[in-house]
This record gives sequence, structure tokens and C-alpha cells, in this order.
Amino acid sequence: MSDSLSLVAASQGSRRRYPVEYKRQVVQESMVAGASIARVALTHGVNANQLHNWRWQYRRGDFGPINQGPVLLPVQIKATSNTPQQQPAKIVDGQGSIGAGDIELIFSGARVLLHGAPDPATLRYVIEALRP
Repeated sequence: MSDSLSLVAASQGSRRRYPVEYKRQVVQESMVAGASIARVALTHGVNANQLHNWRWQYRRGDFGPINQGPVLLPVQIKATSNTPQQQPAKIVDGQGSIGAGDIELIFSGARVLLHGAPDPATLRYVIEALRP
């Protein structure tokens, strides 16, 4: 923000009072993507903890209504491919049922059913052997 608002010195002691517009400007600068709260606070001569407090007050609505509309995120839509999906291998001898605790691995042209809890080294060996 190029416009800087002046702060008002309090008549009592050394405590500084800041106008709401000034606080709002500093908070909005700190909320810009990639902005460092510490750097923004240092630029404006305020403590980073004070800026954190102002941000909390800003979100709560203490500095007036927040005029921020809905946040839109970029979306990319990819076209679906026309290639047919690979079909899993056929079940042989009717031993294809999967129960609780079983692992099913489907590779191109191969289907592996693991019953029980195989050790990681064996599982890694099977997967490496079946990779194309």
C-alpha cells in the first residue's frame, strides 16, 4: 500500500494510539500472499505481536466489516482419455474372494492376493518383480 496514514500520539504517557484505518491498512498488507508479518510490522514501526493482535481483531470484525468476497481457486479440467482401462486378471479356481486383512495387488495382466500379514521385504520383492 503506497498511501500511509499517520498515527496519533496519545496525550497520556508514551502509549501510542493508532486510527482504525491505519490498523486496517497494516493488517491488509500483512495478509497479502507471501508477506512476512515480522517485515510488515518492522516497516510500520510496530511490534509483530501487536500486528498479530490486530489481525485477530480484524478477523473478528473490530475494524469494520470485511469486504472480502468469496475466495476463488484456480481449477484445471483435464479431458478423459479414450483408452480402455485395463481389466483385472481373471480369478482362477474360485480362490478370488478377498477377506478382511487381505491385500489385493493388480498389475498389468496379474492379480496377486495376499492373505495375512506379509513382511515388508517380501511384499517389496513381489511388487518389484511384477512391475512392467
